[in-house]
Amino acid sequence: MNKKIAKVLLLSSVLLVGATSVGARSIGTFSNFSVTYKGGEKFTSYVTKATTGRAGAVNLSNDTGTAWISANMRNSEGAFRGGTNVQRGKRATFNTPNAQGGYWYRLGMRKTNNTGGGTVTIRGSWSPDSY
Repeated sequence: MNKKIAKVLLLSSVLLVGATSVGARSIGTFSNFSVTYKGGEKFTSYVTKATTGRAGAVNLSNDTGTAWISANMRNSEGAFRGGTNVQRGKRATFNTPNAQGGYWYRLGMRKTNNTGGGTVTIRGSWSPDSY
């Protein structure tokens, strides 16, 4: 009976270690985000980064217009941890220097230039680990 318990405990510990060593990527979504050139960044909710050293990604839906958006990943203290400029209807990846797996990050977005039109509304998804 003790050998069976030992085998079950050993198997359980192996499964637990395997499950904790594999991180699932978090994907955040955003919609009806009104961003401007003159205003500050508009932030998404926080998502967890799974892997240190993996690039981040942002995917903007193909809404009307051709505005370019600045997307900057920031930690809970507001420090820059990677970013890119992306046009609506496009996907872009970006390096994530100094971003650590297991920590929470959010994406701040704003219009990249003052080409008229004032406010634009965007929607899409993003992840601190490219997907």
